[in-house]
Amino acid sequence: MKMVSLVSSPSLPTNVRHVRSISLPSRSHPCNLQVEEELAQLKSWEASSSSTANVETACGSIVRLKRLYTSVNDLISLPQTQQALLHRKDDKLVDELLDLSMSLLDLCGSIKDVMEQVSEQTRNIESALRRRKEGLKSDSSSLWKMKDAKRAILALKKMNNKIEGIALLDLDHHLSSLIRSLRDTCALSISIFGSLISSMSIFGSKPKSTNWTIVSNLIRKPKKASVDQPHISNEALESHTEVIEESLECMSRTLIKERVSLLNIRSQ
Repeated sequence: MKMVSLVSSPSLPTNVRHVRSISLPSRSHPCNLQVEEELAQLKSWEASSSSTANVETACGSIVRLKRLYTSVNDLISLPQTQQALLHRKDDKLVDELLDLSMSLLDLCGSIKDVMEQVSEQTRNIESALRRRKEGLKSDSSSLWKMKDAKRAILALKKMNNKIEGIALLDLDHHLSSLIRSLRDTCALSISIFGSLISSMSIFGSKPKSTNWTIVSNLIRKPKKASVDQPHISNEALESHTEVIEESLECMSRTLIKERVSLLNIRSQ
């Protein structure tokens, strides 16, 4: 009986160690949880506002996206993340994250150019309406800025496909969580910026009288409220545009900080 006891007893510590390794999963850092919360809130906002896509809802989306970018940068700036990426710098993961940040930075710049053009055209249209001037004209540069923004969105889609191809099983818990967050952030950026460009596309249209009648009606105070005729005051449009431009500027600064962190890792 003693022999049996001696033979069977060594298996007990082995089983205990095995159970312990399974029962203690890696805990998410508070920054991870913050990013997940921001993602959930933004997805919920997008789902609830998808049926009423306009400059007002786009403004709300951009403001929330700005907060998400800040949270993602906080996650990347963590010493834990920096150390994990440093161990992976030879397998091109850091390079791919740098390319992604550059694509997002280019897109923010292109969208900001569009919004600046929209602001200028809104002022021109309002001035023409006050003077009762007919024959509103479109600046051809608006059309090019719209095309630049659409190209930037396509470039981000291609970059996102690369990020989608990263094998999460090869990464630790912290890095896999980061990559998942970046994937979702990219997907939301593509959706939100795409919707914004669509809502602003009339300002980048060719100068046909019918198009510019629509534009002038959008910012002219109607005599009677109409459900069928969408309307936004000139003051509201300018306000939303200003908030979007400020948010884009903040997002650009955040992405630059992110790139500095990643470049520092690559240089080590």
